[in-house]
Amino acid sequence: MSKLTSKVAAGFLTGALAAFVILPEPVNAREPSCEKEAVDIYSGLEDKVVEVFAIGINPFRVSGRVKLGSGTGFLISDGYIVTNFHVIAGAQDIAVFAEDAPIYFDIVGVDPSLDIAVLRPWAPIGDKPGIPMAEGAVEIGQKAYAIGFPFHLGKTLSAGIVSGDSRVLPMTTSSWLSPFIQTDAAISPGNSGGPLVDSCGRLIGMVTAAISASGAENLGFAVPVSVLQPVLKEIIETGKVSRPWHGLYGQIATPPILLMLGIREEDWEDMTGFLVETVEPGSAADRAGLRGGTWPVMWGGQEILLGGDIITHVNGVRITSRDEALSMTLALKPGDTVNIVYLRDREKTEVSVVIEERPILFEDINIYRQHSRP
Repeated sequence: MSKLTSKVAAGFLTGALAAFVILPEPVNAREPSCEKEAVDIYSGLEDKVVEVFAIGINPFRVSGRVKLGSGTGFLISDGYIVTNFHVIAGAQDIAVFAEDAPIYFDIVGVDPSLDIAVLRPWAPIGDKPGIPMAEGAVEIGQKAYAIGFPFHLGKTLSAGIVSGDSRVLPMTTSSWLSPFIQTDAAISPGNSGGPLVDSCGRLIGMVTAAISASGAENLGFAVPVSVLQPVLKEIIETGKVSRPWHGLYGQIATPPILLMLGIREEDWEDMTGFLVETVEPGSAADRAGLRGGTWPVMWGGQEILLGGDIITHVNGVRITSRDEALSMTLALKPGDTVNIVYLRDREKTEVSVVIEERPILFEDINIYRQHSRP
């Protein structure tokens, strides 16, 4: 067995085992020296967390044309309010209740890919300091607190721990680029867009999703502050987030996939690469003529679309692992010209394409509404 085959096989075994292993008990993590009691965390952040209401009217409908949405927002520096995009998507009016009075806000900018929205500052809220932000990575087992407005019950504090990090949820084609923090702090409808803080009262993430399927318990997810901070900065400065629109989604062609494709083991080294499962219409991948899969199969509880192209090289770099694919994707910028070598029906093709900026797409607007979320 070649080194590449051994490498791919090892990756497959690791992934297959991960699919069937139950999340281990969190390890004990040392709390920072600034640790506070829960009552002090809440009192210190109470005036920095607000309930956000959104009113939308669909002019193409007669019945059910008014959509009322609500969630949670929190104050950051300079009086800006941050919440989830799905809380305010499609809204004509957005209000935040402060001192028992509705205050109407405009949108500074949004990032549908990460479900983030920033609202314009308002003086009575803006004269207060925002939530302090934590630095460094979270530790599994450290304490975590969520503040929000579940089920319109009023401002609520729930406590738990960081149950996991680098969690990838199959929501959007960009999800694998920005993994979530997982927490067992109680997350319910209305918590969307609220802060997840550490035992010092510092922001470690923004509550975005929860799994509420039958049998699921205490599975909440937050965008890490390390991902959140640069996005907020760009939205405040430019009103948007500029992202490259490659338009591809897929996975590395592991030995089981290659076997299902009828490829002999002696050919695995040449045929291993990034298996294209879907191509977004209008994207760089679509303009380059890349083809996605059409043959759905289930493997390890996961749906795989077979029959698409297999990308073997990007800008001269051989793609044989998820880390290599991730590194290449994160390095892309709008305006870049990318050279791609791919296999279709075992025939090699080379193509170049210019990466454009990703627009706000209809599917971006709806994906978080459709997914199980708070």
